[in-house]
Amino acid sequence: LGVMSEEGLLENISVRFDQDVIYTYTGSILVACNPYHPLSIYGVDHLKRYRNQRIGALPPHIFAIADTTYRNLYSLGTNQCVVIAGESGAGKSETTKYVLMHLAN
Repeated sequence: LGVMSEEGLLENISVRFDQDVIYTYTGSILVACNPYHPLSIYGVDHLKRYRNQRIGALPPHIFAIADTTYRNLYSLGTNQCVVIAGESGAGKSETTKYVLMHLAN
């Protein structure tokens, strides 16, 4: 994400959403937009692809955040936290399920 303004962020998310690309990084923050329909980006193949990859090596994804958090827990030896926030219906529960799915595999 090049332009750091509200207008630039919304434009970027809108363009990506229209292409079913629901994740965008802004720094180390993952911005997600609920597509309100199933996407084929949460299977075991995607999960494995994001394992042991640094953020930015692959397209933005919740699996990248989950994996980085898990690896930092062990490599840094400090507690880690993932904040999942949004309005009602934004997909917080589904996102939490994907984080747990990654951690359980």
